[in-house]
Amino acid sequence: MEQFKIRQNGFNEIRRGALIKVIPILLLAAFVGLAISHFNTSGQESDVNVYPFVIPLILGAIGFGIYRGINRQKEVFESYKLTIDNDSITREQYNMQTISISIADISEIRKNSNGSLIIKGKSSVDVIGVPTQIENFEKLEQLLSEIRNILDKDKEPFLQKHIGLFSILLAVMTLGLMAVIYLCENKIISGICGTVLLIILAFSFIEIQKSKNIDNKTKKGSWWLVLVVVSIILTLIYKILV
Repeated sequence: MEQFKIRQNGFNEIRRGALIKVIPILLLAAFVGLAISHFNTSGQESDVNVYPFVIPLILGAIGFGIYRGINRQKEVFESYKLTIDNDSITREQYNMQTISISIADISEIRKNSNGSLIIKGKSSVDVIGVPTQIENFEKLEQLLSEIRNILDKDKEPFLQKHIGLFSILLAVMTLGLMAVIYLCENKIISGICGTVLLIILAFSFIEIQKSKNIDNKTKKGSWWLVLVVVSIILTLIYKILV
């Protein structure tokens, strides 16, 4: 039996990349939220400009959220443990569902363009990601190649190869659809955008809940999407009926 863990300070190698992806999306979300609030109340007169107070609070909340999120991600990432024995490959991680794939059930082992590895079982949810920050990565890669040929990174599926970019584009698209729903007065456009957004949110919620590579805290937090969906449905009903 062989066990592999994340090497010391391995998280520092991915911290910057995580921040580059998260910070712009959160700032854009805050901007969209302020824009919706501003235009929805544009017809109401007020002697007080609340933005000098609201914006620092929002930025502070974003900073605090990023700080907590990065610390949680660090804790989860550094708890990663991969065990290989004669019968199976098992990934254990803090606050995440354990994934164990029988050697006989391994359908594919693929090397990604960033050097990490993907081990796939027969089920779509039985997927083990192996980061490059793991100890003795070369030894692990050699062990895996003895179990099954590792597919070359050049044959990596297009969607998987650009999954980070697609995730960012999906987040931006979601915020754009949200802005249209709450700001657009055209019933047809609002209805179309609302339908598309509801499909995206429903799909995202289902994928988050069934994934074994998302921690339990994130899964619990995703239930807030239900309130967002209810808000969107009520907004669409109001716009269509009024």
